[in-house]
Amino acid sequence: MTFNQDTVKDYFAWDPQADPQFASLIVGEGHVGGKGRSLLFAMRQLWDQDEELAQKVIFPPSIYLAISVYEHLLEQIPERGTLADQDPKIIEASFLRTTLPGYVTDAVRSFLAKTTDPIIVRSSSFLEDSLKFSFAGKYLSTFLINDQPDLEERVRNVENEIKRIYSRIFFPIAIAYRKKHRLGNDSMGIIIMRVSGKWRGKYYYPTLAGVGFSRYYRRWTNRIKPDDGVIRLVFGMGTMCTKRGYARSISLTLPSLRPEGQNPFNIMRHSQEHFQLVDKDQRGLTTCHIKDIWGDIVPYHTCFPDYAQVYTPDVTGGYFNRMCKKQVFIGKDSKICFTFEEFACRYKHFFHRMRKILKILETSMGVPADIEFSFHPAEDLIELVQARPLWIKDNPLSGDIPDLQDKKIILRGDRMVTDGAKINVPHIVYLDYKIYSKTNRWHDIARAIGIVNKELGNEKYILVAPGRVGSSNPLLGVPVSYNEITNCCCIVELGLPREGFMPELSFGTHFFTDLEIDEILYMPVYHGEPNNLFDEKFFEGQPYVLGPDTAVRVYSGSFSVYTDGRNNRGNVVVNSPQTTTSGQGKNEGPVEHFKESAHNPALW
Repeated sequence: MTFNQDTVKDYFAWDPQADPQFASLIVGEGHVGGKGRSLLFAMRQLWDQDEELAQKVIFPPSIYLAISVYEHLLEQIPERGTLADQDPKIIEASFLRTTLPGYVTDAVRSFLAKTTDPIIVRSSSFLEDSLKFSFAGKYLSTFLINDQPDLEERVRNVENEIKRIYSRIFFPIAIAYRKKHRLGNDSMGIIIMRVSGKWRGKYYYPTLAGVGFSRYYRRWTNRIKPDDGVIRLVFGMGTMCTKRGYARSISLTLPSLRPEGQNPFNIMRHSQEHFQLVDKDQRGLTTCHIKDIWGDIVPYHTCFPDYAQVYTPDVTGGYFNRMCKKQVFIGKDSKICFTFEEFACRYKHFFHRMRKILKILETSMGVPADIEFSFHPAEDLIELVQARPLWIKDNPLSGDIPDLQDKKIILRGDRMVTDGAKINVPHIVYLDYKIYSKTNRWHDIARAIGIVNKELGNEKYILVAPGRVGSSNPLLGVPVSYNEITNCCCIVELGLPREGFMPELSFGTHFFTDLEIDEILYMPVYHGEPNNLFDEKFFEGQPYVLGPDTAVRVYSGSFSVYTDGRNNRGNVVVNSPQTTTSGQGKNEGPVEHFKESAHNPALW
């Protein structure tokens, strides 16, 4: 798909302040920031262009603070010129000492007087309003339970969160992101939004939530076309979709297809069991395991069997049973999994509606679109909570892989790749799955990768690791943060079923967004499956340098990556591996700064 430049210009020219239906929601003057403007633009297009969507798509009650409010507070900070050099605690304290304008306090009070449901205070920066840079995870959004009887206490809580979000403009992670992409200074708008959902006893959450994309370039099968669209669906709060955990990826044209296939054991291994909600007793956002609270929530969901099934193991790999609406017992060896099997079959109208939403937004923006949403089956309503352009490089499906017949191929994958090539990459950073699977030093290993990333300076590398790189759950993969792999040019995730590691692209996560923006190639390799290759003998037989942790190895030489999204093929080849030199063992590579670091851990 090529960008429609005229449509893109019209999209960015649209001003919600000029729309009578939305102007009353805006507090202050000027721009409302990227998240706010894009959401209101999306609602205007959907309501205007489709009669059904005008009835079936809503957005949460909310108000929007324009950037002028941020600028007013910044003027109150004498040391504002040196804030970026201060410790984050000092920066936050400087903003907390400021005073919001009276008209802002009045607007917050008026909004909170109408609801005691949980709310979220969200960042909406000026630079987020761009095609390419989403700033996903770089600022702050805060959930507040918002049920205190004292209205003024609730107002103060919201005002403090507004100021904390403003302070994030000057925090190191945001500064580093802007500096890396040469973006300059930023300004901040705010969205104060009722959290999507309803109370079910002491728990508050939407039934279903997810992310959606109008284009699907990283496909798990060629049966899916790039313009089919895809969603990633979870039970409970949509926050689970922005992390590299378990969710159901669903093609909007073939919803019954599964990336993991139809084997019950594999479905169970890939199915969501944890979900997030607001817990009145815990006073905030909480992660629960369905096995612990299913008896409390099932009475509130007449359609619960549409989302969940009961898995029972056996010698052939196990089987699923349908949950009964009045189920009172789950066998000792069985478990509840959110498979969404019946939902995919019974809710065809939902997938049809999602396709319409995404196509309208893509046409209106002039580029592919992505959204965050909740779905309320009882009311048959889709609640849109975010919409923005999905940046993907122009004409992504146009590459070809050269003839590799005479090349040494060490990694090969056959799904979820786009087109690209990285030629003569000098290093491979490899995480030894045998060590990682038997340790609990997950975060130490993640930090070790970050140290290697820093020591390599500007030299690029291919990262090869088991499971899901960047997962918040270390049992699924190494919990490395994106700023610890800034020199990485390609990520290869190893699928090793026997070890419990299975890759997933995780559309909609902050991690995925950064991969797209920085054009980092991604390739999963499912060890043991046809058309996939993990040449373990290469990694065991070649010389390498140990990183700061024994699980991390660095191989040097010349390596190249070739990926073909049209045919779903990806390869990592060895152009010229480094050979062992005199006096060096297989764990001592030849690069001088690695030699010193390997023998002296203090240098790491």
